Amino acid sequence: MSAPARLDADPAPLDARLVALFEHIAQTRMAGVPVVNDALGVALRGWRDFGPYALGMLVTPWFMNLVAFPLGEAPRGTRVGDKAHLALPSGAYEAIWAYEEAVGGYWTVSLFSPMFEFDSMEAAMATADAALEEIMAEPEPASAPAPEKRAVPVSRRALFRLGGAAEMTDKA
Repeated sequence: MSAPARLDADPAPLDARLVALFEHIAQTRMAGVPVVNDALGVALRGWRDFGPYALGMLVTPWFMNLVAFPLGEAPRGTRVGDKAHLALPSGAYEAIWAYEEAVGGYWTVSLFSPMFEFDSMEAAMATADAALEEIMAEPEPASAPAPEKRAVPVSRRALFRLGGAAEMTDKA
């Protein structure tokens, strides 16, 4: 399989090229590597445009990552391994810049690696869907804090009273 041209030169949809690329990697570079879960395949879940990125959950037999491809120009001077924080609805996530000739550069946020806790592709995809839903969910607004419970001071007379009910006063 020959690698398609770079992201900006290939008319095939990015999501299809990304899946084809990682299927190729599974059959070549990752073949026989002990971190590969042979019960799994390659899938891209929840693919969507979000702000300056096309993002989705990439499931492979060796990892599950959130991937974010710049929709415009890639950040200048970014090198493979550089880190940044992606601002997503649920918060900021540390991402690492990656590059594959077939698709160009992209940010990746690791969620699972290796993938041995998944016994089927269905389980891995359900987890990817749930994780993406959580990542893309806006945090619920904080409710008003509960009023502070103040300790009721005990008078000296009540503290030393023998028997009977203690006299309690609230001087607030």
